[in-house]
Amino acid sequence: MTSTEIAPQAELAPEVAHEAAAAWLRDLEAALSSGSAAELERLFTPDATWRDFMAFTWDVSNRIGRGPLVERLVPWAADAHAAGFRLLEEQDPVVGDAGIQAFFEFTTDERIDRGYVLLVREGDEHVAKTLQTQAEALQRFPELTGHHRREGKVHGVVMNRTRWVDDRRRELAFEDREPAVVVLGAGHNGLTVAARLHTLGVPTLVIERETRIGDTWRKRYASLALHSILHCDHLPYMPFPPTWTAHTPKDKFADFLEIYAKALDLNVWTGTTFERASYDEDANEWSIDVRRPDGSVRTLHPRHFVVAAGLNGPPKIPEVKGLDTFEGEWAHSGEYQGAADCAGKRVLVVGAGVSAHEMAHDLYEHGADVTMMQRGATYVINFDTFNKYWFGLYTEDQKLPIDLVDQVAYSLPNLVAHELNKELVQLAKAEDQELLDALEAAGFRLEWGVDDAGIIANHMSGRDSYQINIGASELVASGDIKLKTGVELAEVRGKTAIFSDGSELEVDVILFATGYHQLWDYMKPALGEAAAKIDKVYGRAEDGEYANVWRRSAQPGLWFGTGFVGMCRFHSKFMCLLIKAIEEGIAPVDPSK
Repeated sequence: MTSTEIAPQAELAPEVAHEAAAAWLRDLEAALSSGSAAELERLFTPDATWRDFMAFTWDVSNRIGRGPLVERLVPWAADAHAAGFRLLEEQDPVVGDAGIQAFFEFTTDERIDRGYVLLVREGDEHVAKTLQTQAEALQRFPELTGHHRREGKVHGVVMNRTRWVDDRRRELAFEDREPAVVVLGAGHNGLTVAARLHTLGVPTLVIERETRIGDTWRKRYASLALHSILHCDHLPYMPFPPTWTAHTPKDKFADFLEIYAKALDLNVWTGTTFERASYDEDANEWSIDVRRPDGSVRTLHPRHFVVAAGLNGPPKIPEVKGLDTFEGEWAHSGEYQGAADCAGKRVLVVGAGVSAHEMAHDLYEHGADVTMMQRGATYVINFDTFNKYWFGLYTEDQKLPIDLVDQVAYSLPNLVAHELNKELVQLAKAEDQELLDALEAAGFRLEWGVDDAGIIANHMSGRDSYQINIGASELVASGDIKLKTGVELAEVRGKTAIFSDGSELEVDVILFATGYHQLWDYMKPALGEAAAKIDKVYGRAEDGEYANVWRRSAQPGLWFGTGFVGMCRFHSKFMCLLIKAIEEGIAPVDPSK
């Protein structure tokens, strides 16, 4: 995702922009109705892109360049019977520095769809540079919101009426029925999936190993807050209130997740661990063993299994000679709770990513003598700079509804966004140059992300060597947080840390900010043959979209949902619509059969 500015531009009157967008849509529908590739080609720039989220097919896809775009759009539109293209009544086209940005609606088979187009001027015509389309709803199966909401209580005389609280207990227990979907993990990904499926009327059960929803956040270090800005972090159906803090502390977010699950009547079994699962290809059904808090094992038989437990498995802790006899204290960042008892202690933080910086920052503020060990290079960007260039749409002054902002933010194919990210990295570098120069002068080693494309490229590649700065980097640059760079922790003797270059440091505490193993690698054995088709989870697939995430995976009935909040809010809509379509027989369980 990258930022796309929407700014007023006085040169083009609103009514002129409206007519230009309406005329382009009329021409688009005419070209699609006639099946004329030639007529369609004249509506796009040579470098135009198209990204579709299950409006034309039951998949996420993209095309880069006018030729490939037209070649695919013509037959897909015919097969899906695309029709009814018209501008959204509730949102006028927006004139910005980039061109005219317009939102429209249309229909395809069984779907109600919405589109976004960026029009630029070529001669006397406006043509599309960016096209994005997405399924919004199923025509025959609307979400249970608004006029379709559940009753809660039926008026009049109802013999043997049951109470809502008793109905909820029975619904949650799944004693006499099976869930259609089991979701692993009650973080923001799992709860968002559950909320969307519940609103689509799909019986869904979430499995959470912690005793309380949100505990995965509560158990992390006390100073942690979400790294994205407030307006990117809303969950579907229940946006934050206007009194919400500008930045979301982790405990506040944990409590919100718990409230969210209760308010939306989501079925969550806490204190429940996933044991193993197998998939019956003939019955299109899972057998999933889960262990309940009392030690008993329940075997569930859903048709869909959604793994939404994040990307992280067990913590990575390097093998260090003598660590087991260390006379001080040591822990992984996942166990670190705070620095309240570290005043006056000598602390070595192993690692130089965002967690390492935030722990070192916290330790310094509480009187510890902190040294950060940087093994490789780190990409550093100031918090305000990061949000300016990558989340510039999600601001206090943005007038577009959040769902339209999301549509613009995810309109570019990942491969095109990757190239744009490289440009943004250079702009951000220039903006943060004073800090970066100071860091290098202090001996801190800098990088610019995989392929010089910054944080998102690192994240897509499974690397966490980045730092979103909210103050720790200045402490590193000033020397208040000391540095050991380009070395490994080789050995510990007593309270002496010995590094790979032979240097030594007396320490009382060692904290490993060394990341986590991939969750999928640890889940594979528990899924048996069902895991064999999955080569990787997250990262980039051959088509440029996410590999096996937020779309069909290579294994029918197995789904993955992971990512930061904004990504989850946007992508979950389409995966859940597809699951509902499969449940209703609209889409096939396995398209290959």
